[in-house]
Amino acid sequence: MGAAHEPPVPVRGGDRVTLLGHDRPLTWTVSKGALVIDVPGAARRAGRYVWVFKVEWHG
Repeated sequence: MGAAHEPPVPVRGGDRVTLLGHDRPLTWTVSKGALVIDVPGAARRAGRYVWVFKVEWHG
């Protein structure tokens, strides 16, 4: 079985990342080509079983 390939999330500086059910934008970075989202405790409590992230592109 081969290694899984995960395509990069198209996100750029100035874009906004939010979590469904949480009222504020989240802090994020890109590390080694992967999107890394800082999910604070209040946001974690907003979704118990699943998290839905939205990336708003600003360009």
